[in-house]
Order: sequence, then C-alpha cells, then structure tokens
Amino acid sequence: MDGTTGTIELKKAKGYALRLLKFRPRSSDELRRKMLDKGFDSGVVAGIIQELIGTGLLDDAAFARAWLQYRLNKPMGLRRIALELADKGIPKELVESVCRQAMENVDEVEMVRRLAAKRARKYSDVDPLKRRKRLMDYLARRGFSMSAIMKVIRGI
Repeated sequence: MDGTTGTIELKKAKGYALRLLKFRPRSSDELRRKMLDKGFDSGVVAGIIQELIGTGLLDDAAFARAWLQYRLNKPMGLRRIALELADKGIPKELVESVCRQAMENVDEVEMVRRLAAKRARKYSDVDPLKRRKRLMDYLARRGFSMSAIMKVIRGI
C-alpha cells in the first residue's frame, strides 16, 4: 500500500470509528470488531483505537459505568449486565469492579419488588402458581439474583 492509499484508508477508518462513537459510546473491543468487520486493516484499526484511547474518546471504564447505569434504569439485574459487558469485550476485572461499586448504591430487592408488582398486573387473571412461575422466569431473564427474586416472590 503506497502513502496516498494508506492515508485515504486511515481517513476512512477514522471517519467510520468517529461515526460509530457519535451514535453511542462503545468499548474498544466492540469498536475494533466493527472496524475489522468493515474490512479495515488490523494495523490501521489498532492505531486508531490507541489514538482514540489517548484522546479520551474511547474509555472502557467510562463505557462500562455508563452501560451499567443505563441498564439498571431499564431495570436489569447485575448478572445480565455483567454478561452484556463481557460480550462487549470489557475485561472481567473491570466488570467485577463496576458491578461491585453499583451494588453499594442499588437495592436489588427493591428493584425486583417494583418490577414484579408492575409485571404481576399483566398476569392478574392467571392461576397463582403459574403467575409466580412466570414472574420468577421473567425476573431471572432480566438478570436478577435468585435470592432477591425469592424474597420478593414469597411476599406475593
């Protein structure tokens, strides 16, 4: 690849990366995969990733905290959020750290209680046993811990 072609490739790749970041924050691994899938050279991609990290436009820790907060507002449980962050290429240690910090500020049982009360209205005409099972399944799919689910379900 000559200098002119390399410069054009670099500009295209950087433009693509910035467009992706314009839509929503992304992890460095997620951005890397998207760029490689688009067909950009791995060396060019690595250079752009490093440049974006250096400028602060790409920050896995900030991304993980923002993603966690966004998903807690849905509400989702920490198990599911941790899996999503791992899928996005966030290192396990960082996922654990962010989740540990969130647990200090989040009352999971209260989140489950509110969500279960809202969802239970949908199952009001269903047999009580089936209703409890459906609620448990729904809450488990949302990633809440079984201990929090059981505390709430026992009260229903």
